[in-house]
Parts: sequence; structure tokens; C-alpha cells
Amino acid sequence: MMKLSHESKVRLGVGIGAFVLIIGLIFGTSRILFHFDGPWDLDDIASGLSGMDDVVDDDDFMNDGGKYSARPQQLSSETFDADAFTSLDLDVTSGTVEVKCVSDGPVRVIESGRVAKGVAAYDATTQNLAEVKGSALKIRQFDCDDERAIDRTVTVELPREVADNMVGITANVGSGDLTVTDIACHDVNLTLDSGDIELAGTVTDTLNAKVGSGDVTFELYQAPAKSMDVSVDSGDVEITVPNSTGFKASLTVGSGDFESDFLPLGYDGETILNLEFDNGDKSATYRFKVGSGDMSFDPE
Repeated sequence: MMKLSHESKVRLGVGIGAFVLIIGLIFGTSRILFHFDGPWDLDDIASGLSGMDDVVDDDDFMNDGGKYSARPQQLSSETFDADAFTSLDLDVTSGTVEVKCVSDGPVRVIESGRVAKGVAAYDATTQNLAEVKGSALKIRQFDCDDERAIDRTVTVELPREVADNMVGITANVGSGDLTVTDIACHDVNLTLDSGDIELAGTVTDTLNAKVGSGDVTFELYQAPAKSMDVSVDSGDVEITVPNSTGFKASLTVGSGDFESDFLPLGYDGETILNLEFDNGDKSATYRFKVGSGDMSFDPE
């Protein structure tokens, strides 16, 4: 058997000691960083790291200096019978409005927002937000105290049986976005001072939209058979309708480009400005006016 010299034994001892010290430091540090109390598990470590984002987001980096909750909270929820109304009337001073179709259940009106620190969610709700008057579900959100909650959203959920049989939708929004999704309606009237409009669905008779500043996007599965009037002071407009839609359209664009696959051969976005064009039986009357911005009007 080979014998180690005294010098070799010393070197070997120092090496083993250093190795044990390094392992101990690594293990001890990992316990501190991850609060680790059991055998090594990479899944536990990864889970601990991913959870750090939530803690930092909620407690340390909330917007508005930590005065309001980082995420929206539900402030109120009201339900209505599906046969209680046939029209929807919304009037919102400031906030986001969403009208959408759901598979089933009652009609539901939900208000949410980022709540001020120290304020209970139910104390920040808009009083008398929704009620049925005659044949209309009326939603009113104005003169609300934004010191209690900000970034308010009103969501209207319509079950399929209601969403497919609306007579009218009227919406007036001062500042905020308006989204209407998968709704069938006879008449639609939308007015926004500042914000974007998105509408996807069927409008059988008339559609009127007026926007001060913001973009307009309409995806119409069936276009109005009587009239459509869209006016935007500043913003882009994008509209699609079925290829078979019959209309006679007039267009005015102050500053911007116009594109349409409905334009006759030999016309382009410049020569058609402030003129008229048509399609099919020309039965409906469409008017488009854009002060500043681009517009497209195309078949699906």
C-alpha cells in the first residue's frame, strides 16, 4: 500500500475541507434565498422564483404611488330577467364599456375598478347603476367619485337569447372605450367624445356612430339595410360588410387615405374623395366623414 507523505496528507486535508466548505455555503445560501426546509426539488425552487413577481407587483410597484389596487376589483353585480327589456341605453361619463354575449344565465351588469387604499369595494360602487325602465335597460354612470376607484369598467353580459334579438342599442361615453361583441340588433347609435369603438355583430336597419377622437372598427356580419352614418373628427376607421351588401355611399376625408375593394375599376383612394360609390342594389344609404385619419371599407 502506498503511503502518503506528511505534506501530501496536509494538502489532501485542505482540499477536502475546502470542498466541504463550498458545499455548505451553497446549501446554506439556498436555504436562505428560497426558505428551503426539505430535500432539493427544482420545481419548488422555480415556483418560489415565479411567485416573487406577484409580491413585487402588488406591494411595491402599484401605480399612482400605491393609492389604488394594482388590479381591478369587482365593485358590484346586478342581474335582470332576460325578458325584462328589448333595448339597451348606456350613458357613461368616464370608463370602459363592454357589451358581450354569453352562453346562458341571466342578464348581468358588472362594475369593476381599481379601488383606493382603505376603501371597501362595495363602498366604491356607482349607486343606482342599472335599472329597467319601460322596454329598456338603462345604465347610468356619471358623477361618480373617482377618489374611491379609478379605471372603472361596466360590463353587460347578455345571454344568447337576448343578444340575438335586441331592438336597439344606444351608448354615450364621454371618455373611454366601447366594445360591442356578437350582438344582433335593429338599430345602433354610438357617441364617444374620446375613445375607441369596436363593434362585431349584426345590425339590420340603422347604424350611427360619432367619435370626437378615437378609432372605429366595425365587423358587420349583416350590414344595415337602411342607413349607416359614421363621423370621426380624428382617428382611423375600419369597416367590413358582406360582399352582397347593397348601398350607395358618400365619402368625405379631410386628411388621410381611403381604401376600399368596393371602388369601381379605375378609381383609387385619391380620386374617390368627396365623391360617391355604390354596390349591389344601392338600397341603403351610407355616409362616411373623417376629419383626420385613414379609412378602409371592404367586403368580408
